[in-house]
Amino acid sequence: MDEIFRISDDITVYRDGEYIAADWAKNLTVNKVISMMVGRKMDSMFPKVECPIGDVVLKVEDLSSGRAVKNVSFELHRGEILGFAGMVGAGRTETVETIFGMRPKTGGKIYKDGVELNIKSPEEAIKHGIGLLTEDRRGNGIVGLLSVKENTVLANLKKYGFPLKHAVLRKEAAAHVEKLNVKTPSLETPIQNLSGGNQQKVLVARWLLTNPDILIVDEPTRGIDVGAKAEIHALITKLAGEGKGIIMVSSELKEVFAMADRILVMHEGKMTGIVDRSDASQELIMKYATGDAGNAGVVD
Repeated sequence: MDEIFRISDDITVYRDGEYIAADWAKNLTVNKVISMMVGRKMDSMFPKVECPIGDVVLKVEDLSSGRAVKNVSFELHRGEILGFAGMVGAGRTETVETIFGMRPKTGGKIYKDGVELNIKSPEEAIKHGIGLLTEDRRGNGIVGLLSVKENTVLANLKKYGFPLKHAVLRKEAAAHVEKLNVKTPSLETPIQNLSGGNQQKVLVARWLLTNPDILIVDEPTRGIDVGAKAEIHALITKLAGEGKGIIMVSSELKEVFAMADRILVMHEGKMTGIVDRSDASQELIMKYATGDAGNAGVVD
């Protein structure tokens, strides 16, 4: 979107194969173009709301996982969005996957509400109120051949007993699909038939059904349309307002700056700094991200 406004004299918008409008670029704004693209008013791509910051819900001390994660330490508070920034290969995804039990922890400690956890699998992480929206939506997020309904309840099946209470399962899946405004012909539609944005919203619904205290979202808006991005951002802010601790991994600095209360920066598997939202700048974050911490300045 920034590139369009940087190089264009005039802008023409299409939606679903139909011409919508055209105007000189100088007469338009990003939000106005997005509104025309999605067919409804969009006040902001980043609807950040300041939320009360509560007690520490997650504490990580000297977390390590082989060569990928090296002595990472931080605290996450209830109501806080903690952004993870860094270059590709910095170890951000590996860190959150270790917390979630997808990778073996080779060192360090993890505490939730002051109690030490020994998480060895995603199942244990879910049991302790931790959810992870994975980076690779198609690779380890959706199960393409299963329906929207089945994908929605997948992380919470034990709740529905054995044999499964299908009526309750369907009712809760339908409620969350409606809550997140998922566009699907029916709950029985294979999730692979949905757009990327709607697939992502189904995965968010999956984690909301587990009612997590801590939600980790890894590249939550990668590969989805601008309308779905704004909806995901609004939902993340809403969850923080409900007192959940949010960790948001993103390669888009604009997204991190707009949404995070603090930004943790990594380089080559190590945490190089944590910056408050008020102190953050692109130059400062890039110094940490490239390992130039000695010249970065402000650190919590």
